[in-house]
Amino acid sequence: MRSKRVWILLAIAVVVIVALFIWKPWREAAPTPSPQAGPVASQTPSPANRYEPERAQAEAGAQQALDAEAVAVLAKTDEAQSRIAAKDKAGAIRALEEAAGKADILVGRDPAAALIPAATEVQIIDVAPADLGQVRKLRRAVELAVLTDDFPKARVALDGMRSEIRVRTYYLPLATYPAALASAAGLVERGDLTGAAEALDRARSTLAMTDVAIPLPLLAAETAVEAAKADTDAQKKLGHVGAARAALERTEALGYASRDVRKALLAEIREVERQAKGGSDIKAGLEQLKERISKAIGDLKAERKSAEA
Repeated sequence: MRSKRVWILLAIAVVVIVALFIWKPWREAAPTPSPQAGPVASQTPSPANRYEPERAQAEAGAQQALDAEAVAVLAKTDEAQSRIAAKDKAGAIRALEEAAGKADILVGRDPAAALIPAATEVQIIDVAPADLGQVRKLRRAVELAVLTDDFPKARVALDGMRSEIRVRTYYLPLATYPAALASAAGLVERGDLTGAAEALDRARSTLAMTDVAIPLPLLAAETAVEAAKADTDAQKKLGHVGAARAALERTEALGYASRDVRKALLAEIREVERQAKGGSDIKAGLEQLKERISKAIGDLKAERKSAEA
């Protein structure tokens, strides 16, 4: 009898444990906040907010570099695709004719030009780990993947090391795009709307693409150096110099700018920091460092890292 009661109690205990384990509200309930605790606000602005002025400036510059006729070609291509989706043959042909006319203007204006800037997108991408030790692990993962020819894995690891304002520009390939528009128009006229839509999708996929990466750590270093120049308090000035050094160490870890530039900037900020700790006047050193960081950023903006669209 006693054995039977023990087994019953054990069975009840098992049922209770299983119920607690699978009961969703029990497992997912959020902790109850303290009545005295107010809302917690982040004291550090997110990168998207902190670097928005620089992003907007980069976007304005990229927009100014676009060709108005090329922009119109893409806009009319998009309109034609919308008309085709709505089965509006007349509207699609009209949009394609306008796109082809704009493309002809581009070809006639500069027959030798192969690629014309037509669209841009500017994003803040800051996914790199804050901890430099984790960044170095990613670097080793990239190096190992390249050594073993595992390029997909290398690309994934590299994408995890982004801390930048990325300026991406798309270009019309004048050698092929006008013909693609004419082909799509012919398909619409013959009533093959599906074929026309596929032709325009293929045409859009031939857009060439370039990226310019403006490193957030370099921007942070530049801001910290400016703050150090402006601050008259010795301890605060030293703190700004330390922040600039940390930002340049992050620039080095993430591999932005050439190796020679990174090493030179790091050596320079460390010397300025050493002088500041010793009580020396670092005004000239900060001015020179600011100029070199600005030049490094300018050189990166001038680069075009090509990739297939």
